[in-house]
Amino acid sequence: MFICLSTSDLHDVGWTSHQITTALGCCLRRVRTGIYAVAKRCSHPNHEFIKAFATAKHVHLPVEESGMRKQDEDLRILVRSYTGRMPPETVLSHRSAIIVHGLPVPYFDQGSHPFAEAIHPRNGVRHTPMLVRRRELADDDIVVLDGTPVTSMLRTLADVARDYPLAFSVAVLDAALRQGRVSERAFTEYCEAHRPRTLRKRVETTLTLMDGRRESVAESICAVRFDEYALPGFEPQVEFFDEKGQFIARTDFANKKAKVIVEFDGEGKYHLMGNNPRAEMEKERRREYKLRNLGYAVFRIRWQDLFTADVFLRIRESMNSRLADFR
Repeated sequence: MFICLSTSDLHDVGWTSHQITTALGCCLRRVRTGIYAVAKRCSHPNHEFIKAFATAKHVHLPVEESGMRKQDEDLRILVRSYTGRMPPETVLSHRSAIIVHGLPVPYFDQGSHPFAEAIHPRNGVRHTPMLVRRRELADDDIVVLDGTPVTSMLRTLADVARDYPLAFSVAVLDAALRQGRVSERAFTEYCEAHRPRTLRKRVETTLTLMDGRRESVAESICAVRFDEYALPGFEPQVEFFDEKGQFIARTDFANKKAKVIVEFDGEGKYHLMGNNPRAEMEKERRREYKLRNLGYAVFRIRWQDLFTADVFLRIRESMNSRLADFR
């Protein structure tokens, strides 16, 4: 976990404002007004108090420097900064609740700055570090985790389905299903019992697209793109065998009617588990050759492809052509 300290925490151990300012150039990082994250281990003799936190077990220190990983890390630090410091009657929600519940944040808009999210029963406000939505909360919609009030798992998933894009919400819901944190039935029943006044269609579409068989955020987003680009018939985690019944592969997605396979190429795929990348690539090449020998077209999708139309239009063209040939 990340460690965040307030100005009063530091004053309580005898630190002056000047010492805090000096530490900001060393082992502290300002998260928001009056709140600082422990940023690194240092050897400054006057920073032993900070060093004790930085070297403790299970403490994470900021490491990311750019890109989506840094956005994710910055948001996690910001959310952590509200532990034990929430305004009265305010409950962490949406992406902030996703983080507290241990679910992945699927992606961030390019160039966006992190902000926490919360719900208050009477007041809604937007300022730099936090967006507070004015909404009703039932008692069973609130849980306390690590000393901080947060929306329950079901309420969090329902809020995300209502307020976030379809690809984002389906990816979060699939992760919750995959981890066994919620069931399709429980979530469906919750949404039916708590229909929102607005954006009902978005929630209903999320319910039709959720599937815990998908094994990653990328696969969930890919499944949403299939729906958006009118590419029906793709099933996740399809196994293939040769004519002798020997296992060939389990694919991310396959459309058996059109004989099209879609695989996601994740970052570092050939470097996992200490394997030799060249040997892994050769193994993958042979695997794909066997699938093509079964008459399948194989498309490989990278992360950036999930946010453009090109590859999905090519998949649709291939599907239409193959379906025409099979008639």
